[in-house]
Amino acid sequence: MAVARTNIINFFSEEDFDKYFALHKEFVKTLNDCGLLEATYVRASSTSLLYFSLVKTEAGAEEILRRANKWRKKYDFKVEVITFDGEVLYEHGKDGKSS
Repeated sequence: MAVARTNIINFFSEEDFDKYFALHKEFVKTLNDCGLLEATYVRASSTSLLYFSLVKTEAGAEEILRRANKWRKKYDFKVEVITFDGEVLYEHGKDGKSS
């Protein structure tokens, strides 16, 4: 079962947003072994980031969450994070196919 995860990340400054975004794009490249299928970033405002991910399994999604929490502590980011998870029921892919 694939898992979709949405994170709403609120920063206390635009500089924090920019730093987090630059570093996170590199961090996400290390998550392929967790079954990360897709990662999408959306600037909701100058200090808010929406991050959407699709992961092959629940176990992989949990491992990504564990690594992400450790990563955030390493860089001491001061953020507010709201996370929504759910089972993927239907997907219309970029290639026009449904799964």
